[in-house]
Amino acid sequence: MSAPRGHVHVYRGQVPFWLVLAVVAPLGLVFLTSLVLAVALAGAAAALVTLFLPRMGKRAAPDAPNTIDLDPSQYHRIDARPPRDPH
Repeated sequence: MSAPRGHVHVYRGQVPFWLVLAVVAPLGLVFLTSLVLAVALAGAAAALVTLFLPRMGKRAAPDAPNTIDLDPSQYHRIDARPPRDPH
């Protein structure tokens, strides 16, 4: 009619320190390894960006210098003095 129940044993003593280390240490090492790898990858990516970003900017610019050539007829002298009031 009723199935026999299994017995549940409860440990009521202190957990040994070596057992805590055996469980927590590998988890901590996985976390620290992941953190170190993430920082290393971010540093490598930042280094690559600082190396290649200026070169990409130079490639996008045209080969011509950033000047405008004017005909001599387009030149006019700019006086340092303000113009006189004719009145």
